[in-house]
Amino acid sequence: MILKIIPGGAFVENTYIIQSDKSKELILIDPGSQTDEIEESLAELEFDSVHIWNTHGHLDHAYGVDYFKKKYGAKFSIHEKEIPILQAMSTAASRFGIPEFNNAVIPEIEKFIEENREYSVGNLKFNTILVPGHSPGSICFHFTKELNPEEELVENFIICGDTVFAGSVGRVDLTGGTNMEELVGNITEKLLSLEDSTILFPGHGPRTTIQIEKESNPYLSGMF
Repeated sequence: MILKIIPGGAFVENTYIIQSDKSKELILIDPGSQTDEIEESLAELEFDSVHIWNTHGHLDHAYGVDYFKKKYGAKFSIHEKEIPILQAMSTAASRFGIPEFNNAVIPEIEKFIEENREYSVGNLKFNTILVPGHSPGSICFHFTKELNPEEELVENFIICGDTVFAGSVGRVDLTGGTNMEELVGNITEKLLSLEDSTILFPGHGPRTTIQIEKESNPYLSGMF
């Protein structure tokens, strides 16, 4: 499996590229405004098609969606509850007043992501986990690879968007946010209940693990 992390843009948002070693299809998760850097990473890969899957619809995670849809004929998938968040992209761009977000285009959606489902793209399989709080349709993508009992589980990670970060959790005061109690409750129920060794790749900042966040995240420690 190929996993590339491309941080960039005014909010240093993490865009992810995931591709199976045996497939010419790849998944582009949360393409932000750092389109040049994303293109540089794509240029290093061999692929025939691009599938865009978003954890949520905030401007810094979705600004590049329309660009990559048009360039690669990519199909765009997101949870249905994120429609109002996408529709607020232009308003958010005006509020932040950051030049790189000018001319934000609301992308057309081809498919709505459902929660608690297994999806396949190329040879990649992953499960979806709905974790509302930061936004109503925030989705986490859980990738695992089952190996023989004698072997170690080498691929067990979650692309978790802005639900949880290393040492923090997502804001709830942005478009579509609810309250901290709901967010922390959903993180506790739906993410912290997974294997401690599960790696978390957030929408901003470095990777972490469920065990680390249980033990040291000030918002989550003591929940278990």
